[in-house]
Amino acid sequence: MATAATPDEPRPPLVGPGAAQVGEALVAGAIVAVPDVGGYSLAVRAGSPDDEARLAELAADPDGPHYAVGQIDDVRALTSGWSDELRTLLQRCWPGPVEVFLPRAPSAEGSAPRDEDAAWAIVVGMPDGRALRRLCRQQGPWRTVPLRFTEAEEVAQAFSAEDVALVVDGGRREGPSPTVVDATVAPVRVLREGALPTSFIEGTMLMSNRRKLFSRTKRAPAG
Repeated sequence: MATAATPDEPRPPLVGPGAAQVGEALVAGAIVAVPDVGGYSLAVRAGSPDDEARLAELAADPDGPHYAVGQIDDVRALTSGWSDELRTLLQRCWPGPVEVFLPRAPSAEGSAPRDEDAAWAIVVGMPDGRALRRLCRQQGPWRTVPLRFTEAEEVAQAFSAEDVALVVDGGRREGPSPTVVDATVAPVRVLREGALPTSFIEGTMLMSNRRKLFSRTKRAPAG
C-alpha cells in the first residue's frame, strides 16, 4: 500500500465523466479514480503488467483482482470459463450493479510473470454511467480497485497527483455495493447480495433455463 499523501503535495483534479482528460490519462497509462456503485474505484488500462502493478501497490484489493469492461464480449479475454449461461447472465443483468466472480484466463504466452498471477479468479463488472461505459469500450478493459470513499473530494484528498492523475466526479456514491455472482460454478449463485436483489438474478436465470428446456422439447410442426 502506498504511503498517504502529505498535506503539501498537489492533489488530483476533479473532472466530469465526459472530460477528454480522462481518456487521455488512461491512454498514457495513468491511474484515475472513477465513480462506482456504492463508492469510488481506482482504474488503470489493463494489459500492461507495469501499470497494473503500480495500481496494486497503490491500493489493496483483497477481494480482487477487479476488472471493468465496456461490453460483454470483452469478458471472453479475461476468463477461461466462458459459457452460454454466463452470456445469458451478463445480457440480462448488465449494465447494472452486478459483478461476476470468474475463473481467470491464463497469462498470455511469453508474458512476464506477475505476483497476482497466483490468483485463480477475478471479479468483473461494468463502469457506472453511460459516459464511462462508452470510454471503457474505447479505452478498456480497466484493472480497478474499489475504495472505501463515497465522495470525489475524499478521493482527491487521499492521493497525490503523482499517483492518481485525476478524479472523475460522479457525486456522492451512497447505497449498497454491487451484487456479486459466482460464475465459477453451474448453476451460478449469488455470493453477496448488494444493489440488485438475489431474487432478480435467480428468477432471470430460472426463466432462461425453462426457455431452453421448452425449445429442446418442442415438437416440429407436422407437414
